[in-house]
Amino acid sequence: MKYRFLPYILLLPVFTMIVVIVFIPLITTIIYSFQSYQLTNPDAQATFIGLENYTNLLQDGRFISSLITSLIYILGSVIGMLILGLLTAQIANQAFKGRSLFRASILLPWAVAPVVAAQSWKFMFETDFGVINYVLEGIGLIERNIPWLVSSDHAMLSVIITNVWKTTPLLTLIIVSGLQTVSKELYESSDIDGAGPLKKYYYITLPLIRPFIAMGLIFTTLQTINVIDIIYVMTGGGPGESTEIFTLYNYKVFFQYLDFGLGGAMAVIGVVMVGILIFFYTRSMNKQYN
Repeated sequence: MKYRFLPYILLLPVFTMIVVIVFIPLITTIIYSFQSYQLTNPDAQATFIGLENYTNLLQDGRFISSLITSLIYILGSVIGMLILGLLTAQIANQAFKGRSLFRASILLPWAVAPVVAAQSWKFMFETDFGVINYVLEGIGLIERNIPWLVSSDHAMLSVIITNVWKTTPLLTLIIVSGLQTVSKELYESSDIDGAGPLKKYYYITLPLIRPFIAMGLIFTTLQTINVIDIIYVMTGGGPGESTEIFTLYNYKVFFQYLDFGLGGAMAVIGVVMVGILIFFYTRSMNKQYN
C-alpha cells in the first residue's frame, strides 16, 4: 500500500512532458485551424471562421502542387534508400577484414547535421565549380555543365540524392539487425538443395527481414516528410515551386506569412496524412508477423 502510487509518481514527469510538448501544441494548432489568425492583420486575429481555412487550401493550387511534389520526393527517396540500404546492409553483414570500419563509415552521413550535409551537397552540385559536374565531364558522361539546383528538371533529383545519402544509414542499421536474426542453418539447408545466392536471398533472407524493412521505412519516410533542412538550404523550394514540399510550404505559411489559421489547417491535414501512412505501414507489418 505504501508503494501503490510510486509507479504513477515516477511516470508523472514523462506524462507531463508529453502533454506539454505534444498535446498542448496539437490542440492549439487545431483551434487555430478554425480561426482567421493572421499576425499581419490586426482585424483577423482569433476570429472563428469554421472550415474556411480547409476549403481555401483545397482550392489553393500551390497547396495541391506541394502535395504532388511531396509524393515525388518521398517515392524517389524511399526507392533510393531501399535499394542502397539493402545493398549496404548485405555487405555489412558479411564477414570480412575491416567490417567494423565499414559499418562505422556507413553511419557517418547519419551523424552529420542536415544543414551541414545540405550545404556540402549544394557546393558539390554547383553548376560551374561543383565537383559533380567536374567528375561527370571528366569521365565523358556530359559535354556541358548541368544546372542541378537552378533547373526545375534537375533540382528534385539533386535533393533526393542528398536525402538518400543522409537518411539511408538509419535504414541500413535496422536491416542489418534483421539480417543477424536469420539462422545460418536455413542457408546451409538451401545449399544442400542446390539454391544459388539470388534464390537464397529472395526466398529466405527477404521474407524474414521484411518486418525490419517496413519498420525502417516508417522511420525514414517520417524523417523525409518532416525534415525540411535539406530542401530549405539547397533550393528553398525552388526553382519556382518545383521542390516545395508540403512541410516546407507549411513552414512558410506559419513563419514567413504569419498566417496561423491557414498554417494550422495545413498542419492538421499533415498529421492526418502521416497517421494514415503509419496505419498502412503497421498494418502491413502485422500481416507479415501473422
